[in-house]
Amino acid sequence: MFCEAVWRALASLVMVLAVGCGAAGAAQAAAPPRLALVVANSGYRTLPALPNAARDGDAIAAALTTAKFVDASGAGAVRPRRDLTDAQLRQELADFAAALARAGDEAFGVVYFSGHGVTLGSGGNGALLPIDQGAEVQPGLVTRTAITDQLLGAGARTVVVILDMCRSPLAAPPAEAEASKGLRIDVATAAAPTGSKGLTRYAPAQRRPDQGYLVAYSTSPDQLAFDSGVFSRILAEEIRRPSQNVADVFKRVSDRVALGSGAKAWQKPTFDYGLQGDPPCFVSCSPQADGQRFYDCANCPWMRVVPAGDGLLGSPASEEARGRDEPLVRSVRVAKPFALAVFELTLSEWAACELDGACRKRPNWSKDNPNPLIPATHISYEDAQAYVAWLSARSGRAYRLPTEEEWEYAARAGASSAFTFGDDITPSQANYDHSARYRGSPVLPYRGYPEAVTGYPANGFGLAQMEGNVWEWTSACVAPETAARCKARVLRGGSFESAPAELRLANRFPVPDDKVRADVGLRVARDLDPDEGRALP
Repeated sequence: MFCEAVWRALASLVMVLAVGCGAAGAAQAAAPPRLALVVANSGYRTLPALPNAARDGDAIAAALTTAKFVDASGAGAVRPRRDLTDAQLRQELADFAAALARAGDEAFGVVYFSGHGVTLGSGGNGALLPIDQGAEVQPGLVTRTAITDQLLGAGARTVVVILDMCRSPLAAPPAEAEASKGLRIDVATAAAPTGSKGLTRYAPAQRRPDQGYLVAYSTSPDQLAFDSGVFSRILAEEIRRPSQNVADVFKRVSDRVALGSGAKAWQKPTFDYGLQGDPPCFVSCSPQADGQRFYDCANCPWMRVVPAGDGLLGSPASEEARGRDEPLVRSVRVAKPFALAVFELTLSEWAACELDGACRKRPNWSKDNPNPLIPATHISYEDAQAYVAWLSARSGRAYRLPTEEEWEYAARAGASSAFTFGDDITPSQANYDHSARYRGSPVLPYRGYPEAVTGYPANGFGLAQMEGNVWEWTSACVAPETAARCKARVLRGGSFESAPAELRLANRFPVPDDKVRADVGLRVARDLDPDEGRALP
């Protein structure tokens, strides 16, 4: 049967295929051709009508025109093709493939489809549904695989596919069903949340060594997408935003949609890609792009390369409020660069793990601070390990918690003082119990909840809020119970509930593995592979 959400409420499908531009910095006169085909199917004859699909198509067409794309016909502003039948859809796609072939190997092409869609089998192919689609699904639908292969075959250098539809699959692909029977859609009884959509993953086979692709989805695998307009609105905004390549566009769309969709219609766009060389940009590429900040997947946190080097760790005997378990200040050598999350893990990043069933639902502070960028809290060490295991499986990279030495080295960013910003602290520098003092520091009323992870300036390594906001887990074991189990792990950094002395960079806070505190979150780390090429200057 079709994705239940599609047939019980409004839905839409967005597909974007972008064919990469030439080398960055090419002269304006030699810029690669930019063509766009926009299809908006709303007036379905048998399936529920999709009034928002037309608005989605208009928004994306306008954004692409602003980004200097021309219509698929080869001239003029990008205009949506509305309410296409199966024959018309196939013809428009064939004409567009021919236009891309005429444009040459360096053309940048976009195809946007808004309408009903279906996924053929769990994790399988996605199909675009024309307005004359009936309740019987037969083999031979127009699929994402066929379209992507068609455009790669036409000479597209880079193909980017974005599907905005629910990703709940059919029980079996139409190709596996008897042609005489097909698969039945129970349109009358299908009941689902308002406005849902569907989609799946596909890694196309490149025809040339210089070809690449990006496949993006408006929601996570096996989840719903909602016809709220949030995805197309944010996508249109990001298409217009300069100084970011297409991969960064979809990362920002993913993060913003997850944060901007309500709890009852929450969705997390995802994407994967195999882009060749420097990814193209919709508007412009920044020559000052930060190559040390990156992410491994749409659901992955922003990471930052922490360079190898020497640093002072620990505290001098004279440091005020020094703990007995703190090592005396010493010089250490970090032999290899590693990656650490730019921010503490956010609610939306934790929610993606919850949605997959890999992380348990945790309380949070959203009632006290509705800012969607507040950190995930109430995280035990066991919860943190469950998250990094899920993130590793999702990304294909071995994520972990930082060691104590890595954490303090990264937090100090070369500083030898009690805090990153010196030996004194003020309420403007971190989120802690502002009613408490350290070395005569000024005071403010107690706030009592975490702030957004972006709320305070980053340190010298570009890492935000290593001090305060929420405690962060490290992998350090104290008082090992057995070879396989520790009695406690070490938290670092202090929190919004902490006295300012607890934010000192050398401070250690041992906590049992299964202990849950309302002011504890996490920040992930991972090693860098030799071929990642992210060496700092």
